[in-house]
Amino acid sequence: MPERPPTAWTTDAPSAKRPEAADLCGRTLADRYEVLDLLGTGGMGAVYRARDRELDELVALKVVRGAHQHGVLEQFRSEVKLARRVTHRNVARTFELGHAGGVTFCTMELVDGESLRARLAREATLAIPEAAAIAVAVCEALVAAHAAGVIHRDIKPDNILLAHDDRVVLADFGVAAFSVVEGGGGTLSGTLEYMAPEQARGEPATPATDVYAVGLVLYEMLTGLRAFAGTMSELIVAKQDVERVSFELAEVLAPEAVPPELQAIVARATAREPAERIATAAELARALAPWLDGARDEKAVRAPQPAPRVGAREVHMVIVLAPVRESEERMWVAEGVHEELLRELMRLPRLRVLPRVAQGEVPDGAIVVRLAAGDALDVAIERGGDETRLRLPLDVGAIALAARSIAFAVGEVLERSPGADPQRDATAMVLRARRRIHASGFTAADAALALLHNAHALCPDDPRIIATLAMMRVRFGLGPGAEHLAGVRELVVQALAAGPELAETHVAAAFLEQQVGDPGVAATHFRTAIARAPYRADGHEGLGRMLLEAGHLDEGIRRIDDAIAIAPDLVNARWEVARAHALEENWVAHDLLVGELLAADADLPFYRMRYAWWRGDLETVRAIRDESGKRAARGFEPELIGKLYEILLDGAWSRHRDAVIERASRPTPSRRRSAFIAQLAADAAGSSGDTEACIAMLEVAVDNGLYDLHWLDRCPTLRDVRGTRRGRLARMQVKARSEAILDALYGDADADAPATMITPVSTGTGSG
Repeated sequence: MPERPPTAWTTDAPSAKRPEAADLCGRTLADRYEVLDLLGTGGMGAVYRARDRELDELVALKVVRGAHQHGVLEQFRSEVKLARRVTHRNVARTFELGHAGGVTFCTMELVDGESLRARLAREATLAIPEAAAIAVAVCEALVAAHAAGVIHRDIKPDNILLAHDDRVVLADFGVAAFSVVEGGGGTLSGTLEYMAPEQARGEPATPATDVYAVGLVLYEMLTGLRAFAGTMSELIVAKQDVERVSFELAEVLAPEAVPPELQAIVARATAREPAERIATAAELARALAPWLDGARDEKAVRAPQPAPRVGAREVHMVIVLAPVRESEERMWVAEGVHEELLRELMRLPRLRVLPRVAQGEVPDGAIVVRLAAGDALDVAIERGGDETRLRLPLDVGAIALAARSIAFAVGEVLERSPGADPQRDATAMVLRARRRIHASGFTAADAALALLHNAHALCPDDPRIIATLAMMRVRFGLGPGAEHLAGVRELVVQALAAGPELAETHVAAAFLEQQVGDPGVAATHFRTAIARAPYRADGHEGLGRMLLEAGHLDEGIRRIDDAIAIAPDLVNARWEVARAHALEENWVAHDLLVGELLAADADLPFYRMRYAWWRGDLETVRAIRDESGKRAARGFEPELIGKLYEILLDGAWSRHRDAVIERASRPTPSRRRSAFIAQLAADAAGSSGDTEACIAMLEVAVDNGLYDLHWLDRCPTLRDVRGTRRGRLARMQVKARSEAILDALYGDADADAPATMITPVSTGTGSG
């Protein structure tokens, strides 16, 4: 749609001289109107600020573009006639139609104030009483227009002017020229974002058409969001699909900011079907009247401002501080860059550039540019806690180039403003979440999952984000219930369907298969992930963990080493290597590695406790219990862990035997979790000399898919059961699974055609 001047009738509209219109500035039309400057351009022409010499007052002077073309002049005359038919305090007055020096023009009231668009660009949202008052004033203007047989057809924040004397003025009846009530045609005209569905279909407009647009403007004032956005085709489709405007998205940004009763009014005003819509502007004004004083709104405060949106007409502030001196030698060149940079930035649209700001008064959302002159020019561009740095040569011949480079970087920062690009913001969240998990493991799980859920909310259909969220939820969510795993399964199925070629989807599928399915299929998914992206650490790490548990130590350590080479701070993988050393009783290597992990502040007390248990080092077990109490593992079976400490340190097996066996025998939706709990119970029974209970718990673990052959063959707590008939039978099953995992790495499976089976989640009776 043609762009219309955002503040065409307001005194604060910026000068915007353009070649096609600049020649009128300085001219005097009809020996009366002295043209001062250009306020803006629109689809039909240009609007100037002019002085009426006869009355000695400022007016807005609108010039029609292409008046010589067929029909254009008649359309312009129709606009003037229509506008003059509407007389109301809230309607911009039109004075006269003139023709002089080959220029056809009309003069109108110049409103001393700003447009609603400019106001929203600055403040994003308005308090409920103020928004209601503006909407009611527009409705009152429309009542007068409709009574005169005129439908506006282009109501939007740009055409609603807020005078400094608190008057609300509806301007620009240019579109209305197509659709007087007594015979309007069906021409598609207006601004599509604010157009009623029937108007978008090209049907004749009615008073309800204007009511719809007022409803959209009211929604925008209350939420800071445009109800409709997108390409022309997307907007046309949306107008026919959306039954009525909903506050669902707005409530995510500002929950409960708009009371349900007011939301209902907006919904009725924006109903898709005219028969279901508030029919007249007078009816809408009456519905909004109770909200004018805020009596019904106990929260008559501004809603939280949403982040700036790309494409909106908001003005961004850039503060360019004077350069600081780190070296006197080339300070004068830095000052030249500073001056040229200000000149460059001031040429850019929608930027307010300041050369200084009072200490501590940097407005929210402002960009701050800092220059430091040393042997080179160090530039820091800061916004909202994020910083971009440049280092440029300090050379007098490169002053203009340096200024342009910094200006370009400022533009890039503007494009990267939060909320401007949901995909970029979501990707940043995913990367931060992965970084936290790599650096801190389980202790960062909550923060990482929160980031991933936010990323998924921004881009719900992105297979990479879906897969990463599924992977983190199954690894660190620690939700043992069937609903949790079913939700993860749904995410993995979505990711495999949307992005089967992505490594992330196969890593997520592998972790889920580990929990509820076939370890051989899980290993195949890990292998496929490595084939898809050998530079990603998580595929190597996952397969390495499986190989270590399955007893393939050389292959497993090699994979873990690959993962750590890619991501050196992958702390959890290092603990798995320490586990392998403990089971091999290679205590020198174990102690060295655990010492490195503790020095790196990457302690996992439960892991340390278990390895000390196998070593028979009860002093370390007691110290860990005293340090961490019953929180040896983050949220994992605190009651069971407490009993294990008592069994180890106080010889309390007989007291806790039945409870431990009952807990380990109770199924959970995650087979891997069930197997691990049974392993802990077997360790406790074996340590206490209860061979029968130890064998029974080993069999529970095997029934739940145990493939931990290394533990079965080497753990000292199982020494008395390995030679029994039941122990040998259990080992045969675990050995077969171990070999299937190795086959996934070296067998005939086609890495380009992996198994994609995701085992349905069972419904265990226990809560875990």
